[in-house]
Amino acid sequence: MEHYFIEKEHKDSDFFEFTWQFLNYSYIFKSCDDVFSKDNVDYGTFVLLKAIAKNATIYGDVLDIGCGYGVIGIVLSKLYPDIKITQSDVNETALMLTRNNIKVNNVNNIKKVVKSNAYENIEENFDFIISNPPIKAGKKVLLDILNGAYQKLNNSGSLIFVIKKKFGEDSIKKKLSQIFSSVEVMERESGYYVLCAKK
Repeated sequence: MEHYFIEKEHKDSDFFEFTWQFLNYSYIFKSCDDVFSKDNVDYGTFVLLKAIAKNATIYGDVLDIGCGYGVIGIVLSKLYPDIKITQSDVNETALMLTRNNIKVNNVNNIKKVVKSNAYENIEENFDFIISNPPIKAGKKVLLDILNGAYQKLNNSGSLIFVIKKKFGEDSIKKKLSQIFSSVEVMERESGYYVLCAKK
């Protein structure tokens, strides 16, 4: 989808806010028309975050790649206040919204927000890379994010992501199994699969 890569100028009237509840927190997110899942947190992200909260212990340095307007990193910062988060996206509007939403939700453990196409501008390595990858941006973008995670993870680090069964969960799992030491299904719900690939 072209909005991932083409920058657009916006008027103040293009922006709006919505609230979202997850576990014990209420979040406020600023959004606009040309970002993914503009007026509500999409179900895949919800399934991903629920699976992490139920099944994982997140620690250390964390990358939220393809962060959109910042939902995953902001929620993880509340659930795991000791982690240090980097958020990245290729779209400048998404990054502007992320920076705004970090402030609005009083988040203080996000280290930086970086403009990057996949890992181009990501210098450090991480204990966890977490993503709802932009499937509709094309398979190359998807595989750049998923395959490229291996080199950006610390030893014993994990890539955790969500994908729909119909978008190739089986084939993606097989491809990652050739790179990572293990690839497991953490959660499945309504056609969404949360996978954890360990280095």
